[in-house]
Amino acid sequence: MQGNKRGGRPRVIDPEAVARAVVEHGFTGLSVAAVAQRLGVNQASLYRHIGGLDDLIDTGVSLLIRTADWPAGSTGWRDHLERAAWTVWRILTDHPGLILAAGRRLLANDELIIAFNRLCLDLMGYGFAPAKATLAVDFVLDLACTTVLSRDFMLAGALGENRAAPRAWGEHFDPRVREIITRASGDGHEEWFAGKLALALDGIEHTR
Repeated sequence: MQGNKRGGRPRVIDPEAVARAVVEHGFTGLSVAAVAQRLGVNQASLYRHIGGLDDLIDTGVSLLIRTADWPAGSTGWRDHLERAAWTVWRILTDHPGLILAAGRRLLANDELIIAFNRLCLDLMGYGFAPAKATLAVDFVLDLACTTVLSRDFMLAGALGENRAAPRAWGEHFDPRVREIITRASGDGHEEWFAGKLALALDGIEHTR
């Protein structure tokens, strides 16, 4: 059914249903038309509830952050921060294209700000000074985002459609380095992030 063709009162669209439709469609190739079709309404009806594509992206991102498996009952600050970083990493890797679609708007998302603030308060509860807590949370969440973003860039462009390594890698990387980078950009992405995260947490532990 495409909208309210017989006139009368417009169909009420549940904001939660809109968010679910965004997530179900995925962030790659997302459009107002695609979400409207998934909801069984016309675009005009959907535009009564959202301001445009950016709003659709925001509502989908908010749903994912709000319903994510954020850490609770951690054994210490390191366990807590590590689990939070993996939560962000999984949101981004489970939903390809999210970070590219959201862009800078991700930093202004209400649900992300709430989660970030809660993590800062959690670290203060573990004895961190406010400045150290905020720096630590910002550092590991940035690490999760930039690690996924760099891989998304690779998959979207540098590796090409057949996932072949760029010519420059063969010309300028030492073979040992090229092997590591190639694996980190492919099947070893999770292992690569784990290594970077461990290094970051070691640094935080050394300097707190």
